[in-house]
Amino acid sequence: MKSHRIAVIGAINRDIIISNDGTHTESLGGILYNVLALAELGTDLLTVSPVTYIGSDVKTALLKMLNRRRVVSLEGITETSGNTNTNHLFYVNKNERKETAIFYTPAISFDMILPFLNHDILLFNFIAGYDVSLETLRAVRNRTDAMICIDVHSMVLKKNMNKERTFVAVENWQTWVGQTDMIQMNTKELLYFTGSADRMERADPITVRTLMRRLMRLGPRLVIITAGNRGVYLGVKQGIYFLPQRYCASVKDTTGCGDIFTASFLAKLLVSGDACIACDYANTLSGLAVREMGIKKCFSLKHSSPLCVIPPPPTSSSAPFAL
Repeated sequence: MKSHRIAVIGAINRDIIISNDGTHTESLGGILYNVLALAELGTDLLTVSPVTYIGSDVKTALLKMLNRRRVVSLEGITETSGNTNTNHLFYVNKNERKETAIFYTPAISFDMILPFLNHDILLFNFIAGYDVSLETLRAVRNRTDAMICIDVHSMVLKKNMNKERTFVAVENWQTWVGQTDMIQMNTKELLYFTGSADRMERADPITVRTLMRRLMRLGPRLVIITAGNRGVYLGVKQGIYFLPQRYCASVKDTTGCGDIFTASFLAKLLVSGDACIACDYANTLSGLAVREMGIKKCFSLKHSSPLCVIPPPPTSSSAPFAL
C-alpha cells in the first residue's frame, strides 16, 4: 500500500490541565495530538512532518517522545531559545473549560512550510490562533497541489486583559475558507467563525446546515462540524450528513480529542478514499479518547481500531443520514 505524507502546521503547547475535581496534569499538546495520533495509526502507511517551533525548555522531552516513532520526520521543527507556549485549561465541568495562555513563539513562516509543499496533505491546526497568517496560507495555496486542511480551533480565541482566552469573530473568514480543501470546527466555533454568534445563541441543526452550505460554496470539498457527544456533521458534494456518536465513554479529559478526530479522519480518508467511512472511524476514536488525560490518549489508538481495517457497511440503525 502506498505511503502518504502529511505535514501538520501549528504550535506545540505545554498544557497544564486542571480537572473539575482539582486534579493537575501537565502534558505537551497542541499539534502533538495530531502528530502522535497519525504516527500511532499510520505505521508503514504514513509519514508525518510537524512544522512548528519548540522552546529549549521542552525540546528534550519532545525529541524523546518523537524519536521513538520512525514515521515522524523532525526536519520541520525549529528550536527557539525561549519557552514553549503555555496553556492553562481549567475544567468547569467534564465538558466545559476556561483557558489562559502565554505565547512565546512567532507565527510560522512560508519558508518553514516550503520544503513540505510536495506532501499529500497540509494540515493547518490553529493552536495559538496566529499560527499562520492569511498571506502565508495564500502563498501556500498558490504553490502546491496538496490537500489543504484547516482546523479552525483557536482562530476564534483571543486573550483578554486577564490572559483568559475568549471567543471572537474572525476577520476575512470567507477568504480563509477559499484557500482550503477541507475545513473543520465545532458548533460553537462555527457561530463565531462565520460572525453568526451575535445573531444566535446556539447552533441548532438547521443553523449548522445553513452555515455549512455557505462554507461549501466558498470552495472546500469537505466541511466537518463536530457536535461533542452528539456526533458530527459531514458536508460533501453529495450533501450534508449527520453521523451520531455511537461510543460514549466516561469523560476524563476532552483536551486534544478534536485533534485526534482530524488526524484519524485524514488517515482513514487516505486509506479508504471514502469520507463517510473516515468520519465514522474518527468519530469512534475521538469518543474513545476522552477516557485518558492529556497526551496519553494518543498512545493506544491503533489498538482501539487499526487503520487498515475497513469497517463493514453500516446497518440501517447506524447509517449516516442526510439533513
